[in-house]
Parts: sequence; structure tokens; C-alpha cells
Amino acid sequence: MREKEASSPGLVNPSPMPLVDEAAKWAMEAMRNQQWQEAAQRWAVLQHAYPDEAMVWIQAGICHRQLGNLAMAQNLLESAVERFPGRPAGILELTEVAYANNDTSRVAALLEQARERFPNHMPVLLKSAELEQRLGHPADAERYNVQAREQFADHPQPWVQYAELAMQREEWSLALSRWVEVRQRFPEHPAGYNRAALAAEQAGDVRHARRLRLAREYGQKWLESFDEPSQTEKQALDDKISPPTRRHWLAFIDLIWTKARLNLKSEASQNYLRYLWWVIDPLLYMSVFYLVFGMLLNRGGEGFVAYLLTGLVPFQWFAKTLQQTSNSIVSNKGLMNQVHISPLFFPLVGIVQNSGKQLLVFFMLGIFLVFYGLPPTVHWLAFIPVMLVQLFLMAIFSCTLAMLVPFVRDLTNLIPTGIQFMLFCSGVFYSASIIPEQWRSLFFLNPMANILYQYRLILIEHQWPDWQGLGWVLLGCLLGSVLLFWLYRRVESVLPRVVIE
Repeated sequence: MREKEASSPGLVNPSPMPLVDEAAKWAMEAMRNQQWQEAAQRWAVLQHAYPDEAMVWIQAGICHRQLGNLAMAQNLLESAVERFPGRPAGILELTEVAYANNDTSRVAALLEQARERFPNHMPVLLKSAELEQRLGHPADAERYNVQAREQFADHPQPWVQYAELAMQREEWSLALSRWVEVRQRFPEHPAGYNRAALAAEQAGDVRHARRLRLAREYGQKWLESFDEPSQTEKQALDDKISPPTRRHWLAFIDLIWTKARLNLKSEASQNYLRYLWWVIDPLLYMSVFYLVFGMLLNRGGEGFVAYLLTGLVPFQWFAKTLQQTSNSIVSNKGLMNQVHISPLFFPLVGIVQNSGKQLLVFFMLGIFLVFYGLPPTVHWLAFIPVMLVQLFLMAIFSCTLAMLVPFVRDLTNLIPTGIQFMLFCSGVFYSASIIPEQWRSLFFLNPMANILYQYRLILIEHQWPDWQGLGWVLLGCLLGSVLLFWLYRRVESVLPRVVIE
């Protein structure tokens, strides 16, 4: 079996001279859209305008072959061979016309002519292998492919064809072993994953096919991190794959980290200043609050701006993470239905992604506090455990919401309101000391209020955090994680169906 190729059949990618570059794009566009009649007419126009360009004759011949006008295609291509004897493309396309006419002797003669005139030309060797395979001569096809791989070992096309020859003969185990070699040599080439996944499916190894499709994004190293290679590859490879070095949960963590890192890179690439925005954004954010509250309004008394930012910065981390991850499972429904992966993967990627940027925000907050007259003390060491507890808390909230949203889609409309409510109930703009004593225990039942209180003890009061209060938050997170894992196990099998309804 052969997968439909991405490009139009028979389409040659020419390198037009600057003089005809724009005109060639005009005709090539029709070919890419497989509008062969329109493309043939455009190339006919270009033949009169640029008769000394080989491509206008060869591409016109391809269009007529696709239309079934084999006699016209042959005349055009023979003219190209006669006019431009140094261009092998004309002879190679003539072999396609001869093959369409079932003239196998003509095919053999043309290929022999091409190899004599262009013995070290890669397309000639690849076309020879391709047509010999079609003619039912697999040994000759392999022989020409070997020549191409030996002469052009650093080019992916001969190696891709090497695997495709096995695919066309439906030798799936052999094809899988060859795709392994393609991935090892050219880890970025998509065929090493997409076509290999098709071979794995045909061999009955659906699990490995899913991994291959996912590995298209995360790379060969991630694929090799699984405990065992596919059974079909085991049978086909002569050399054994090394024993596993990591368990599945470590591979899962590595996958989360890889995806988050790629998302951050993609996000940065969309901006002109790239990663510099991760510094500029928190700097502008804190500058606005300093100007408004510290200089213009002069509200809250001495030290209020620092007090405000030490609460607002951690809460913004919490709010942005929840907003981004709550709909993560639904927005990735396409990927979920292609590969078998835990739904937890999607919100966890968003958490790690936001946490990576938040480290810079905390760094800028620390610089601001130093210039504001609050230099670091030994108590700042407690910042790390408080931050980790907040990270744990966000993971529980984010994963819970991400699991509920596919079942109750209207929940996405309530999440911003819920975050706003928590903003005013967490003591971001006021001190916990103004809460009446009889209500203070209830106030600290809000875990974010507790977390913000700990940050301020460390950064503003220069004290150690309230370890008991922080411990209660951590205990709640541990119990919540147990319940969360249990719920995910219960709904994991139905989520792929629910998200597409």
C-alpha cells in the first residue's frame, strides 16, 4: 500500500531562472492544485514567451500526461530532450509516458539511456528504482537504490525510497526496520514517523503506530525512551535495541517537559522581540502598579506597593494557569483521538509552560523588592517550598477543571468569574489582619489566601512562613491528588468520545 503523496503526482520542483520566476509560479500554482488543463494552457503560453527554458516544455509534458494526452506529452518531452540534452528530467518524464503506454521495452531503453548520460545523478537512480519496482523487478529496484544510497548517503530521498520499496511490497516488518534507519539518520524527516506509523498499523502493532505519530512532534529520542520497542521491529532488526533505561512515568514527564518547551519556543517566535518579552511584560506590569498606587494615588500607606505586588504576582500565576489549562483537554481533542495518552498530559503541559515564564516574573519581583528597600534575607530560602506548594495546588485545580469542562462545557463561562471572586477573597489588596478574629480561620480555608500570606511573611516581614498553615495546604493537595487520579482513571476511557460530542 502507498499513502497518497502530499505533492501532485509527477510534479517536478524546478529552479526557474529569475527572468521566468514569477511566470513559473503562475503555472506551478495550477499544477499544485491539480488543475491540469489550466496548467497546460499556462505552460503553452510560457512556451511562446520563454522557448529557451527547459522547464516550460517538461512541465507542459507532465500536465498532458496527467490529462491522458500521452501523444502530446511525448512530443513535448521529446522536444525537451532534443533542445536540452543536459537536462535528465525530460528523459525521466518520458519513462512515465512510456509506462502509461504499457511500453516496458521503451521504459527500459529510456532508463538505460538516462543512466549512461547521467550516471551520478540522484533522480535518475531513484526513478530507475521506482520504475523497476512498478515493473515487478524488486531485485533491480533494490540494486539502483543501493547505488543511490552509496553515492548520496547524506541525502534523505534515497533512504526514504529504501523504506518505501519494502512498503510497496507489503513487507511491513522489513519496512519498519528501514524506517528506524531513516529516523536515526534524519530524525527531522516526517516520513520516518508518518509512513512508519502506517507500516506499524498494517503489521497489527497499533500501539507502536500511535507512538510513532506522536513522536513526529517530540522526536526519535522520545520514541526510544519507552520500555520496549515494537514487536515487529524486534523481529526485523538484526541488532538488538538496548535495554530500557526509563520507566513509562519518566517518559511521560519527559514528554510533558518537551511539549511545554516547544510551546514556549513557538510562543516566543511569534513576537519580534522573542524571549525579551518575558522580561518586558512583568517589568511593565509592576511599573504600572508602582506608578498608579505608589506615585499617583499614594494609597495604602508606606510599603503598600510591595505588599500589593507580592500578592498580585503569585495570584496572576494562578489565574493565568487556570484560564489556559481549563479548556486544554477539549482544545486538544484531535490529538487525543489519534494517540493513546493520559488526559492529564494536556493541563500539565500548560502548568509547566506557565511556570517557566513565571520564574522570570518572580526574578523581576525580587529585583523590584531590592530597589524598594526590602533586600533579601535568609528567610527568602523558604520561597522555594512555598512556590512548590502553590505549583502543586495549581496542578490540582487545573487538572480538575480540565477534566470537568468536557462534561460541562458551560463551566468555561464561570471560570473567569470564579477567578475574580478568589482574587477578592484571597487578600491580594488587603491584609489578613483586618479580617475579624472569628472569621480568620474561615478566610484561610481559601488555599490561595494561605499561600499569599506565606509569601508576604517571607518577602515583606522577613519571617519564616507559617509551616503549620502551609502544611495544611500541602495535606489538602495530597488528598486532592489521590482523588483526582482516581477520577481520571474512571473517565479516561470515555473522555476521547466526550470531547468530540
